[in-house]
Amino acid sequence: MLRYFKTFFYPDTLTYSYNQSKETVLAKIEEVLKRKVTFLSSNDMKGRFLNSDTFAIDTISPAYTRGVKYSSTLIGQVVELGNETTQIKTKAKPSMALYFLFFVTIIFGIAYLYKFIQTGSTSFLFWSLAMLIIGPALSIGFSNVAIASIRERYRMYIDKELTRPKKSLQVKR
Repeated sequence: MLRYFKTFFYPDTLTYSYNQSKETVLAKIEEVLKRKVTFLSSNDMKGRFLNSDTFAIDTISPAYTRGVKYSSTLIGQVVELGNETTQIKTKAKPSMALYFLFFVTIIFGIAYLYKFIQTGSTSFLFWSLAMLIIGPALSIGFSNVAIASIRERYRMYIDKELTRPKKSLQVKR
């Protein structure tokens, strides 16, 4: 269980290496991020550059949530190692809504536990246990799904574009 808490509060940093120059990698990432996102398109992520060598990508959700974002954001930093080798360090961060849900359910669970101590009512005990156990578990579970989803989008769009073999022209005689 502690492993899931660690993933929720301190997500892992994944590193990808490519045998291309930094400029080529940045150009290909920019090309991927410029693709249009429409309702029927296969592209379900959007991204932007935060500075010259750091980018962020988010998944597009068709769910109507009035501006609240539940998906994770993947931050990628492009680092040139030399010898035409470039590394991208990626870290997926859960949304603030999931952190908010985590802490609000704990606060309500403690409040219900306090009411149970005052009144002795078992319904308050059950509500407090539900809030203290199920609420944080759900927010951590949703966070893990969102992190896996954004990492999959990175592999589907950016990593696939960067590992695609170079096209060469061949003349048949």
